[in-house]
Amino acid sequence: MLAQSLWISAVIVVIMALLWFAEFRYFRHHPHPGSLTMYLLRLIVKASILLGGILALAVEWGMPKQGLRVLGHYFLDGFTVSKVQINPAHIVAAVVVLALLLRFVEFFTQRLDHFLGLFSLDVGARYSLVTLSKYLAIILSVAIGLSLAGVPLGKFALVASALSVGIGFGLQTMVNNFVSGIILIFERPIKVGDWIAVGSTEGYVKKISIRYTLILTFNRTEVFVPNSEIISGQVTNWMYSNNVLRLMLPFTVQHEADLQRVKDLMVQVARQHPDVMQDDPSIIPPSALILDVNTNGVVVYLRVYIADCNLAFNVQTDLRAGVMEALLSAGIPLARQQQDVRIVNGQLEPLRLAAEGEASAHRI
Repeated sequence: MLAQSLWISAVIVVIMALLWFAEFRYFRHHPHPGSLTMYLLRLIVKASILLGGILALAVEWGMPKQGLRVLGHYFLDGFTVSKVQINPAHIVAAVVVLALLLRFVEFFTQRLDHFLGLFSLDVGARYSLVTLSKYLAIILSVAIGLSLAGVPLGKFALVASALSVGIGFGLQTMVNNFVSGIILIFERPIKVGDWIAVGSTEGYVKKISIRYTLILTFNRTEVFVPNSEIISGQVTNWMYSNNVLRLMLPFTVQHEADLQRVKDLMVQVARQHPDVMQDDPSIIPPSALILDVNTNGVVVYLRVYIADCNLAFNVQTDLRAGVMEALLSAGIPLARQQQDVRIVNGQLEPLRLAAEGEASAHRI
């Protein structure tokens, strides 16, 4: 009899281990392993495997049916702890419903994003609508789950008043970032895809959440900037109302150079570039400006406007190379740094005598 119980217990343990391993393999390869829905589903599956295995072992080792009835009674009807009614069946049902609702929220937001893409909405507006809908749906799902678990929502006012003291002392930053995130979503001073600079961080906005804004820098690093810094600090947005960008490219030529010829060649190179704006009445056409004269030469700036700021580095490279080639072809070399050195004999003679004296001392 003992050997049979040991054998059946071993089988139960093996089955539990196989189910545990299957659960691990399944959720490991899920496309969204870090989501709250997957976490709740994993929690339900693991708890079911453990409780089922423990009950099976208890029955095998002689647990009376009366004990199962007592456990079933406590599970279905609940029990009281310090005047608080706890109903495990309602809690399990609430967790299951919450997991299903959150999974539905993910599906709903994906479908909503696809549906809004059919209309003439920019990416930022579509992202804001999807984000707001997602957070509202999550709040509603959590409220439904709490009500199914038997938690009276009316008591949350007391909890909120109790937390207000903690918010006043230790959660100011979190609440500030939360409110700033809501302001960013509604006001939309920045949008997903914008090229912005916040402090020393510069790059493209990849994500705007309630707590932080994710910026993808030009080095392909991801920087999490708290929303409060964006709301309270100075932010440069190159793409807020349009993508037009002005470029000022300096070139230094010699003082004796034909400046009018230099300016004509620079403007000619700019007009031949396909990404430079030419005849738009809202901008100034390509022009060359003399804004500085120094000891090295005359600094001539090429001023152009481009329609897409994302092409700034490529356009600068093309214009610099084109202007240098045009100037060299026309026999106009770029100026080099110059420095005058004056040699005064009266100051060099004592140095020469001192050097000769040191050489004579070494020979002795």
